[in-house]
Amino acid sequence: MNKLAMVAGLLAIWVTGWSHACRLEAAITPEHRKQIADVTKETTKAAGHISRKEYDEAEKLLNDAEQKLKQIAKEADVKETDKLIAGPLKKIAQAREQVERKRPGGTPGAGGGAFERDVAPVLVARCLNCHGNDNPRGNLQITTFAGIVRGGDSGAFVVPGKPDESSLIARINATGEQRMPKGGAALSDEQIKKITDWVASGAKFSGSNTTPLNQLKAPGDATAKTDNVPIQINKPTGSETVSFSKDIAPFMVNLCLNCHSGNNPRGGYSIETFEKLMRGGKSGRVVLPGNSSDSRMWHLVGLQDPIKMPQGQALITRSNHANLKTWIEEGAKFDGADAKAPLRSLVPTEAEKRAKELASLSPEELAKRRLARAEQLWKAASPNEAPAIEETDAFIVVSNVGEARNKLVADWSATTASRLIRLFRMKESQIWRGKLVVFVFKDRFSYVEFAKTNERRDIPVETQGHARVAATGDEAYVCLLDIGDTESESSPGAKTLLSGLLAEGMLQTLPNRVPEWAAKGTGLMLASQADPKNPYFRGLAAGANEALKSLNKPDELFDNGTFSPADLPAIGYTLTAFMLKRGGEAYFVNFLSQMAQGKSLPDTLNAVYNADVSTLAMAYLAHVETLPGAKGAGKKKK
Repeated sequence: MNKLAMVAGLLAIWVTGWSHACRLEAAITPEHRKQIADVTKETTKAAGHISRKEYDEAEKLLNDAEQKLKQIAKEADVKETDKLIAGPLKKIAQAREQVERKRPGGTPGAGGGAFERDVAPVLVARCLNCHGNDNPRGNLQITTFAGIVRGGDSGAFVVPGKPDESSLIARINATGEQRMPKGGAALSDEQIKKITDWVASGAKFSGSNTTPLNQLKAPGDATAKTDNVPIQINKPTGSETVSFSKDIAPFMVNLCLNCHSGNNPRGGYSIETFEKLMRGGKSGRVVLPGNSSDSRMWHLVGLQDPIKMPQGQALITRSNHANLKTWIEEGAKFDGADAKAPLRSLVPTEAEKRAKELASLSPEELAKRRLARAEQLWKAASPNEAPAIEETDAFIVVSNVGEARNKLVADWSATTASRLIRLFRMKESQIWRGKLVVFVFKDRFSYVEFAKTNERRDIPVETQGHARVAATGDEAYVCLLDIGDTESESSPGAKTLLSGLLAEGMLQTLPNRVPEWAAKGTGLMLASQADPKNPYFRGLAAGANEALKSLNKPDELFDNGTFSPADLPAIGYTLTAFMLKRGGEAYFVNFLSQMAQGKSLPDTLNAVYNADVSTLAMAYLAHVETLPGAKGAGKKKK
């Protein structure tokens, strides 16, 4: 089934999402937001350190803040390009630039161009393996001229006009363990002479102290010395013993990509694509095909003592080290299809492997697995209670409510599924390949025990059911607490509750999850169309006012986690109705479609409704004021 085409079928109806699920989705929670705010506030203290010329303290503060933000992004399972993370990271980068500009030392002299022409290229190619951005040896970081002026633990790196007092000259002329570059070939006599002459003539440099050395141009050069030329991608000849896609990419994706991706990759070095990996970062080229001894990547990962990269290097194996060195020495060949494609696309995740395995099964084979899995889950939670099982063409109903009630739930499920297929104009006869399991529980204890045993989570007291359809296809079920058939403003009745859960289970088959409120709203609107006289929907409209009293900021209205499971149905139902009223079915379908493609909520709202989050939130609050029983919407209790 084409999932986006399925969403497009919404054009035929005036509906949108539900379930009483308390789904645990990857998202930035209110607690994360508080932590981000605290980090951002702490970052502002860097300005005070800079004004007091406490540059080391400012750098430490900024480094700590950056690590905290990246940890939050990791915990929330969001990219560092997320606006809540990227904004503070950008401010940290700007503060770092200010630190470099303000540090004492400045430019020792001016003019000449010898540094850009003769010295910087050598430093970039031969010294940044050990003295780049990542854990520079001896605290000597020379990625910019400011670092050369600052020096390291051993004091002045360069003393203008005095090569005999400059540690740079001493180390490149030394022998044995004292010679630099360490672990590589010595500099040529010509290179040593040019660097010595530059220091003797006053170590002049007329450029900006904060410009990365690999971006410098000698006077008269039309292009930069490094990084601005096309990257040559070497293809394998068939004689190689190490494959990039099979032997190198997997550990890079799992161990390195987290730090070296996004808008602010560590050391300015991104490995999001093979092309970027080969282009290098702020410290210049990192991989030199055929030359592991001068490749900075090999120095950091396999040569230096202690090994610096990746962080937590115990995770990298000896075979990883050996393969990396061999791959570089064999020419750093690329055996993928597209060097510009995401590196992650070369490495299937466990979920992708699982999805591929399940996709190879026939619907009948998958249905057998689903039945066996359903029996396994039930037995794990209720080992002493044999369930009633009713299997139809599209559903497997497993319960402890008795055979008659079990069959009735199966009939309700079939009716709802037929209606969904018709309304969404699906070409397939089944929404869920391999059938959907419906677990029905006679009491809350059974339901809570099932979730606690099999999903390792607690069920909020307000929750009466949830949907769980995994993208891999290995889990596809809904859980329904049998609340009886009585309908009221506080209870929809079991049939209507099931209708909403099935609608949410359908939405979970999309490539990316839509927001919680949209999922619940879609199901509830579908259910209300099937049962328009149900008093429960009147109660939802009236209950939106009370639910909005927990809203701290209008901008948080659309965020997952803003509302409790008790409040989310009223918000989802009324917010979906508002969105439909504002732009019609076509706009709302477009909204769901773009969210299903993985676009961000702010970008999608702006593209579809030509409004930002704040504007739409305020318009919705005004809309709620017009609903019956909704006087004072959004105002907190005193």
